[in-house]
Amino acid sequence: MFNFIRESRVTQGDLHSITLEISEDIYQTFYGDLSEDTAQDILTQYLKYRQDDGRASDIKVKKNKGTHTVNIYANLHYLGNDKTEQESFV
Repeated sequence: MFNFIRESRVTQGDLHSITLEISEDIYQTFYGDLSEDTAQDILTQYLKYRQDDGRASDIKVKKNKGTHTVNIYANLHYLGNDKTEQESFV
C-alpha cells in the first residue's frame, strides 16, 4: 500500500506537517473504516517504512469526495526524539 501513497510536507520553524493522500479504492482494500485510530496506524507504519524518526501528533483523517481520496494530516516532531528501531520490510 505504501507505494500508492502521495506524501507532501511543510515545515514552518520547528513544526513539520505531513499529508498522506491515498486513493479511496486502495484505502478500502486494506481498511474498512475511516477513523483516527486507523489513520494513526497507517501513518506509524508509513513512517517506519520510510525510516523516518518523526513522532506524529494531531492526526486527522478526511475523505475527499471530489477526488476520491483519503487524506491523513499530522504534525511531526523531531527534536528530543530517540532513534526509532526500524523493522525490515524485506
